[in-house]
Amino acid sequence: MIEPKTLAELLAADPLAAVQSAIVARLKALLPGVAIVSHPGKIDISEVVAKSVVASPGIAVGWSRIRAPRLVDGSFAATVEWSAYVVVEDMAIGGRRKGREEVGLAIGRRLVEIVEDADEQTWGLGLLLPPAADPPPELKPLFTVKDATQGAAYYAVTWTQTIVDQGRSLFAGQTPTATSSETGAIDLTWPDGETMPPEVLAMIAQAEEA
Repeated sequence: MIEPKTLAELLAADPLAAVQSAIVARLKALLPGVAIVSHPGKIDISEVVAKSVVASPGIAVGWSRIRAPRLVDGSFAATVEWSAYVVVEDMAIGGRRKGREEVGLAIGRRLVEIVEDADEQTWGLGLLLPPAADPPPELKPLFTVKDATQGAAYYAVTWTQTIVDQGRSLFAGQTPTATSSETGAIDLTWPDGETMPPEVLAMIAQAEEA
């Protein structure tokens, strides 16, 4: 049964913001010299080109979709489709001029390497699975005419990652004591006034009717 929660409680329990903050913090540490910011969702390319989201060279970390598959025990997971949007321009590096395509590819390739690294891919957090293999992490260029005229290039690295143990399992709580009667029937005694979860009772009833 779902209990009432205030908005403050909902915000405190929201795992998405914590994961996004952890991704941004770790990328800042691993990509010095690149501006890393969080973005609230699917990005508008024109905003990036106008540099209202992140300065070049920079990365805006956002997400495009969340799924919540239900697990066998009644809890659910939050499967998040993450997107790291990269904006780059021609720039001088080490006294030599580098083209925006070369800079974008280097940053994008590094992002994929970080996402695929076994030590980095859970961003220092528990309850987070490694990125999904299907679909795999992907780097792709995105192009608009305005990009070319303003000397900017735009890329996106996408990956899917699951936050587990969301919601209450049917089997959460204290364990009942099992006793056997003379007829061989098993009786369950629940401590502290607890009872068998209604979801489990429904499953038992369905099994008896089958």
